[in-house]
Amino acid sequence: MLQTVTPLLFIGSLLIMLGSGNACGFETIQFKPGTGSDDTAPPRTVVGELLVEAQDGGLLVQADDGRIWTIQPENLIKRTSNSDPLVPISDEQMIQRMTKEMPPGFSVYQTANYLIIHNTDENHARLVGSLFEQLYRSFFSYWKNQRWELPEPRFPLVALLLDDHDSFLQHAKNEIGESANSVIGYYHLASNRMTTFNVPNWERNIATIIHEATHQLAYNCGLQRRFADNPMWVSEGLAMFFESPDRRNAKGWRGIGRVNQKNLARWNSYLPTRPDESLATLIADDSRFRSPATAADAYGEGWALTYFLLKTHREEFVNYLRQLSEVKPLVELSKRERIAMFETAFDTTLEKLDKQFLTYMRRVR
Repeated sequence: MLQTVTPLLFIGSLLIMLGSGNACGFETIQFKPGTGSDDTAPPRTVVGELLVEAQDGGLLVQADDGRIWTIQPENLIKRTSNSDPLVPISDEQMIQRMTKEMPPGFSVYQTANYLIIHNTDENHARLVGSLFEQLYRSFFSYWKNQRWELPEPRFPLVALLLDDHDSFLQHAKNEIGESANSVIGYYHLASNRMTTFNVPNWERNIATIIHEATHQLAYNCGLQRRFADNPMWVSEGLAMFFESPDRRNAKGWRGIGRVNQKNLARWNSYLPTRPDESLATLIADDSRFRSPATAADAYGEGWALTYFLLKTHREEFVNYLRQLSEVKPLVELSKRERIAMFETAFDTTLEKLDKQFLTYMRRVR
C-alpha cells in the first residue's frame, strides 16, 4: 500500500520552479513545523534540495536524508542557499537520527543496503533483511534486462519493523492517521520509509514486505518520482507484480512476475460484472483505488493489467514507465492526458487493447 500525502499549499498557486534538485545546490531552511497555529513547537532546520517553489513562497524540499518537506510560506523563518551539490547523509548519520526519533526499545539491524529499525527479535529482522536484499538484487537485475539501467538509491533505505499490530498502530496513526487501521504495511512518500509489522499470516507477511519494499525502491532509483502524478494502477500493479510469495521456497519468495493468486482471485471475481469502460476508469484517475467499495476490484484489475502488459507488451510498457518518470512533481495530468499518454505509448486504442487483455487473462491460472 502506497501512502500518498498531497502538499495542499500548492493547489491554486503558480509553480515557478520545478526540477530534480540534483544540480541546483542546496538550501538551509528554518521553519515552524505543523500548520503554523502552534507557536510552542520549536523551529526545525532542514538542509536539502529545492524541488518546487510556489508563487506564494511555499516550498517543497528534499532533505539530506531523503525526506520531502512541505513548507507553508507563513511557516518559513529563514532560508540560505549554497551552490555546492547536496551530500546525502551516511548510514551512520541516519542511524543516529533514527535513534533520537524512535522511542526506547528499538534496535537497528543493518544489511548491505537497508537500515531496519525494529522492536522485534533480531531473528525476524534478519529474515526480513534477507528478503530485502533478495528483492534489491532481483529488482535492479530485472530492469537491467529490460535495458533500463537504473541508478542505485542516493539516500539510506529505512524500514520500520514493528513487533505486533498494536505497536504498528501506535506508530502508524501518528504518520497516516486512521487509515492505519485498514493496512498492514505502507511506504510513505514524504518520509521515504516503509513500515510494517510481524503479520501472523505467513503469505500476507511475505507479500507485504516485498510489496512495500518495491514501492520504496521504485521511488528511490528513478523508476517513479515522488509527488508526481503516478497512476495508482501503475504503482500498485508493479508492487503486486513483484510481491507474489512462494511456499515452495525456503525464504518464501523466489523472484518477480509469478501469478499473484490473491489478485488473480480478485480479478476473476470482478470479471462477470466488469463494465465496458473499466479500463478507461482504471487509467483515467485513481478514484476506484481510493473508494472502499471499489478498491478490491481496482487492485485486481491493476495487477492483471500490469501482468498482461509486462508479459505481452514489455518494451512499450517500459517506455511508458520512462515517460511517467519524467512528469514533474505536483503537475497533475487530466483524465484525457492520462488516457492519451497510455494509448500513445502502446500505439493502440483502449478498446482494442481491452480485447487483447481479456483474451490473455482468460488463460492465466
